[in-house]
Amino acid sequence: MDSRKKTLGIILGTAASISVIVLCYLFLLPDTGARYAQSFVRKGDQTGALVPSDPFIDRMVRELKKCYAKTISQKSTQASLIGIRDFVLGTHPDNGRAVFYTILKQAFPDYADEIMETLAGIDEYTRWLEDNKKMLSRMTALERTTAMWEKRKELFGDDAEKIWSGDVLATEARKAKMQDIMAALNEESTTSIDEKLHVYQGALNETYKGTPEEYLLGQNAILSKVFFSIDSVQNELKNMSPEQRQMEINSIRRQMGFSEEQIEELAKRDAEKEQRWQVGYRYMQQREKVMQQYEGEEREERLKDLREQYFQDEAKTIELEEKDNFFRFERPRIYGRN
Repeated sequence: MDSRKKTLGIILGTAASISVIVLCYLFLLPDTGARYAQSFVRKGDQTGALVPSDPFIDRMVRELKKCYAKTISQKSTQASLIGIRDFVLGTHPDNGRAVFYTILKQAFPDYADEIMETLAGIDEYTRWLEDNKKMLSRMTALERTTAMWEKRKELFGDDAEKIWSGDVLATEARKAKMQDIMAALNEESTTSIDEKLHVYQGALNETYKGTPEEYLLGQNAILSKVFFSIDSVQNELKNMSPEQRQMEINSIRRQMGFSEEQIEELAKRDAEKEQRWQVGYRYMQQREKVMQQYEGEEREERLKDLREQYFQDEAKTIELEEKDNFFRFERPRIYGRN
């Protein structure tokens, strides 16, 4: 018990020092299969992709205008949008860059391209830090600071000092602390799911309350997906009976703010997903037998029959996925998500 209290105390103590971070940039794990579900959107870079307007985009535009309209011409403000960008990338794994650019064009049409250039420079600087991590670690604090400022000025000139103001540096420190919290939760095996949820919700509230990103606290669908993606949570769920697991998932959603009607509807979807996975597992077993026993045209014909037997109208989609070397039933099973 003392060990459990100590672990929770460390995590909660770290969480209490955090004030601003962008959630999905740090730890949202997108579903790989989403790239097929969203294939109707034309792919491309930020200037070429077509993204239809939707409630998510409309809300992001409103939030950005409200929080950043007065200072968006400043490089420091533009740089601070990197977390928002990566939040969008996390929630839209197939076409997130196009979605983000659409948001910028609607919110700040005169600055959208400039913002993208600023963020590209930040990305280059981040890659430089990672590539030179060992070299920087061998330097003294003064040498390291000097090298980092030289790289910043190389990329941004006189704007470097404006971008790396106190707010940006503080955000980087807070990001590192939030990553530590999620890493601790991933590895924590001595506390219950309810205790982990308490720590998780406490960290989120300390992170977002009173910040421009406070609206994220109302995104219970996204927040719950992140929680379900924590390794230690999944390990517990996997060891439960199906009935116990569903009761636990329902309880988590209830504590995350879902209504009873939503919980009931989501439980029905969980049951459908479970049935789908079981069908998929049986299909993969039969598919492996076909792969071992047949070759050439006969193999392809038997695989076609097998897909039609198990998936009917979706057989063609499964075939296209497999030609692209994507096997949806070999993805990790994440209870409460997929």
